[in-house]
Amino acid sequence: PTYWAQHIRQPVHFHPAITHTIPTTHTYLELGPDPTLTTATQHTLHHHHTTTPPTTEGASPPPTPLMVATLTRKQPEVHAFGLALGQLYAAGAQVDWAGWFPVTPPPRVVELPTYAFQRQRYWVEPPAARPGGAGGGQDAGDARLWDAIEGLDVDALTSTLKLEPDSPSMAALLPALPVLSTWRRAHREQSVIDSWRYGTSWTRLPEPAPPVLAGSWLLVLPAGYEDHPAVQAVSEALDAHGALRTDVVVDSATVERHLVTQQLHQATDAAVPLDGVVSLLALADGSHAEYAAVPVGLAATTVLVQALGDADIAAPLWCLTQGAVAAESGDVLPCPHQAEIWGLGRVAALEHPDRWGGLIDLPTEIDEQTPGRLAALLTPGQPEDQVAIRAGLLARRLHHAPSTPTTTPWKPSGTTLITGGTGALGTHIARWLATHGATQLLLTSRTGPNAPGATQLTEELTALGTTVTITACDVSDREQLRALIDTIPAEQPLTTVIHAAGLPENTPFTELDLPHIDSVLRPKALAAAHLHELTKDLDLSAFVLFSSGAAAWGGSHQGAYAAANTYLDALAEHRHALGLPATSLAWAPWGETGMAADDVASTYYSRRGMNPLSPELAVKSLHHALSQGDTTLTIADIDWHTFPTSFTTQRPSPLLTDLTPNTTPHEPHTTTATTNALQQQLADSTPGQQQQIVLHHIQTTAAHILGHPTIDAVPATQPFQDLGFDSLTAVELRNQLASATGLDLTPALIFDHPTPKELADFLREQLVDVDVASEGQLLSELDRWDTTSDSAAVDEAARRRITGRLQLLLAKWSDTGADTEPSTAHSDLHTATAEDIFDLISDEFGKS
Repeated sequence: PTYWAQHIRQPVHFHPAITHTIPTTHTYLELGPDPTLTTATQHTLHHHHTTTPPTTEGASPPPTPLMVATLTRKQPEVHAFGLALGQLYAAGAQVDWAGWFPVTPPPRVVELPTYAFQRQRYWVEPPAARPGGAGGGQDAGDARLWDAIEGLDVDALTSTLKLEPDSPSMAALLPALPVLSTWRRAHREQSVIDSWRYGTSWTRLPEPAPPVLAGSWLLVLPAGYEDHPAVQAVSEALDAHGALRTDVVVDSATVERHLVTQQLHQATDAAVPLDGVVSLLALADGSHAEYAAVPVGLAATTVLVQALGDADIAAPLWCLTQGAVAAESGDVLPCPHQAEIWGLGRVAALEHPDRWGGLIDLPTEIDEQTPGRLAALLTPGQPEDQVAIRAGLLARRLHHAPSTPTTTPWKPSGTTLITGGTGALGTHIARWLATHGATQLLLTSRTGPNAPGATQLTEELTALGTTVTITACDVSDREQLRALIDTIPAEQPLTTVIHAAGLPENTPFTELDLPHIDSVLRPKALAAAHLHELTKDLDLSAFVLFSSGAAAWGGSHQGAYAAANTYLDALAEHRHALGLPATSLAWAPWGETGMAADDVASTYYSRRGMNPLSPELAVKSLHHALSQGDTTLTIADIDWHTFPTSFTTQRPSPLLTDLTPNTTPHEPHTTTATTNALQQQLADSTPGQQQQIVLHHIQTTAAHILGHPTIDAVPATQPFQDLGFDSLTAVELRNQLASATGLDLTPALIFDHPTPKELADFLREQLVDVDVASEGQLLSELDRWDTTSDSAAVDEAARRRITGRLQLLLAKWSDTGADTEPSTAHSDLHTATAEDIFDLISDEFGKS
């Protein structure tokens, strides 16, 4: 007691004590249940090294001492103590291993090799050849020559051409070298830019055979639209081709998830499964009363997708729009806001592939052939999932967009307005414009001049000869935006608008709600609508909208973001039909900035075949698109050997057919085959084998995601987070396991089941109809009972009864053979008479 009282009443002098030991100590070992003093020691050492000057001028700082804690609450005791001993031994400490290995004779200590085990290579691999660069099918000699020219390397050039440095040939060549170098660099960059260009086309499908529908179908439509021509056409398509139709009328103005779920329950018979659901909620016009950025049709459709899941309706959902996509050159897109349904739907297809049907755009003028064509698209087994009905059926496709020679490149003039101008992409654009002659830049963001780096950006752009104004403006507020445009001087009129504002998103579809959707649509879609309306009467040379790849092909957990960006593409097409300038660029992630700024995100995208874009070349791609007069364009660096595999893990994508010629939309999807193979393997195995099969599948998948060649790097009991999983790779593991098992798994899968073994226990229970719990469950229940039970809480008689019950359980679990005789205790109870049992109760428990 005196010792602890002294610690409480007097200073401990920990800092002076550690400081005193620094000159002569190279190892600090903490003995205790958890490292607490180690951190304090580290702070003391850091403070000492940063405040104490070296004893001799120019002397190097002393080496950092080794700090080791024997135990930690994060690891089992034996493992933690063994790790501590290993650290000490590796640092040169003498360890008596006889105590760690108490055997006779003691094990022989051998030296470890200093090279890699298992003959695995750990060298950094050279980057893959880029399009237009050396190595892309080019002769090695040509590659060396052009590399020497581009690098202005005279020595390499003379060596490659086998010329003497002072020869007449070299003398004639040297003056042209800078010109050739510039041409080569520009040609190579243009080749890369051309390889990034993708557009959307619409492929005409053959006229379908007379369709036949069957079973029960739901037609979900907004209240007040029962007599709309599109509703009449869809009703005819279902009724005239064999479907049993039930209408569900939704009040889109006040739509609520639980109410729609109730409506779906009331409209369906649990004993009769549905064959399909058709939604016309996109027809609902106007914005939500409380959330102005959200069209009521989009809000209602989002709720419908969620409510179908809540109601356990697995029938495919088909979302229909009218005049939402530009499938033909004459399409004017009278309803560009309906295009948001297409962005939302592409995300729903990725997150809920098992209950998604597709997207169909009806013609603005319904004719007598429309119902039949629609019924053909609704026929089960029809592979297309993004189709427009015009004078025939047109299927959406992604394709390479070739460049055409341009003689007059686009140049900035007057005032250029950049929304999101202080953001990562906006600052890149502003610098590029300043270096290409822009005289007046108006950069706006929510924080304006208070944004990080705004002052430095102003100074940098001003030094380039550009007049810069950075101002705060909420561009989703029409009046604020109008006031901002009114400040632009008449002598420098507004000629260019670049809308780069927006918010990223990573929200599962099931968690979408109106406040969240509104927050994502406001700075992107609503602001774009205001920019269009306030500038459509001005003489603009460019109206640029920064869209996203999420609009082109979808993106998991990006429902609102995809909807907002799809609206930008539709708005560009709408402006183009009106004869107004418009260019919407659907960007893949930019490298070094934005969503792929860190190495983890960059690796995540690259592993899926989506290489982040070089900001320098991305800006040049923008200039090229303006010079080409593109209306909508996707700019992405895609590895087509990798991207289709990862993108179609859970659902085939006819969209990519033209870019992956080895597949067609009619081929069966491999996910079903994989799922069936796994389930068949489990069905043919014993419970013990089932556990190992599931565990091996998890380890194999995890090793592939982390880039390990074997499953040895994924121990069964090591937490996923310790293995290197983060939020991105966790979602990838969840997606691949969901694809392989056919289960609807939560995004937090590896956090709910943190080790491969625990996850295997969970998946086996979901995949196999078992009556007996797994080993992990039983041991967990025993641990829980042991923790919550206290023998002192009951009297002696109760303890005897409980002990007897436990002995019976032990005897039961000790009988492992199928034909083992029952235990003696069980035999006695089975053969005992009533008088025997009363005697037992009286003797053992003191009752009569």
